[in-house]
Amino acid sequence: MSSDPWGASPWPVWRQNLRDRLAGAHARANARSGFLRKPPGRGRIIWIKAGGTAQSLRLGVELLGAIRQKRHDVRLVLTFERDDEAILAPRLGGMRRVGLGYGPSDRPRTVRRVMERLEPYGLILADALPYPNLLREAAAGGVRCAAYNTDPWPVPVEAAYPRDAVQHAAWTASGRARHLAPAADPASLWAEAQADVTLRTLSGAGETGRLWWWHGPAARWSDWVAAWQSDARFREDRLFVSVCEQAPESSPALPRISEWDRTPLAPGCVVWVDDRRWLAAVASACHAGHLEAADNAVLWQALAGGRPLSVGTGAAAMAGGEVLPLCEASATVLDRWAGYADDPMAARRDGDAGRRRFWEERRGVESVMSEFLQRVFDW
Repeated sequence: MSSDPWGASPWPVWRQNLRDRLAGAHARANARSGFLRKPPGRGRIIWIKAGGTAQSLRLGVELLGAIRQKRHDVRLVLTFERDDEAILAPRLGGMRRVGLGYGPSDRPRTVRRVMERLEPYGLILADALPYPNLLREAAAGGVRCAAYNTDPWPVPVEAAYPRDAVQHAAWTASGRARHLAPAADPASLWAEAQADVTLRTLSGAGETGRLWWWHGPAARWSDWVAAWQSDARFREDRLFVSVCEQAPESSPALPRISEWDRTPLAPGCVVWVDDRRWLAAVASACHAGHLEAADNAVLWQALAGGRPLSVGTGAAAMAGGEVLPLCEASATVLDRWAGYADDPMAARRDGDAGRRRFWEERRGVESVMSEFLQRVFDW
């Protein structure tokens, strides 16, 4: 679930507002206090409230774009706690009657101020925490509401669109959704389904050389690389490593793929995939991969690559995990990799099973998204 700490408790909100104002971020502090402005023009307002993660922001902006394609008569507002130009800029160019900015807290006075200033006709929570004061105010005001990839609300909602089976079961148990869509993860739509596999040749492995991929927590990469390097079966191979965390302190002390000059990599080389734009190429070119832990976007990109995968405990419970074997020890993963090197038919079979799971999810998302957009069109 999206990280967003600005709920109804006053002290965290006041403290962060003070920090933002001292740093010159007055717009952010004002927004957290509910001083939002309507987009220019006429038409009903549909407010999409995203949370505090990159994935939540991506979902919010994708929903905004899809609604704009379907409806040109409404004004759209997207609020968020995390600002990321790399996500926003490519998807919002040329859009009119759209308001963007940081979102409000859930303090009662703030909520009343936001509702008075925006007067939304519709409210969509996109992978955001279900703030109780906001949702109760929206329900009392007759606002049309939908929950997209959020946990159950404290009040009834017109429609809920859960991300996975766990969220679907929680909504079912709550009984608060008048319409409950099948579980479908929109992150599968963001994966590259047809990635170029030339990375294998560029790396120096050629057509027959072997590439491997490990993804997991920053605290685990060094132990895992040591286990791989000490295994003589992989002495002539190359290993790509990517980590869940994007913070500078989590950076592995390895050659970075973003600085690679495309010269062949030496046998036994380990490369850090520090730019996620390379993950599609790595997932498609590797002989096999292991996801010690992963977010949904990485999981679906890995499955789309069509290569055999295994998962650790940090990824086993996620959507798609039912087709991936659980391997908790590095020795188990390395034995599995060596087996794939000796049995290419088994590698193809397991890779194809993962890719089928990816396409199954993507078709489900397209169906759910179509129903969601029709619902918003009918508002």
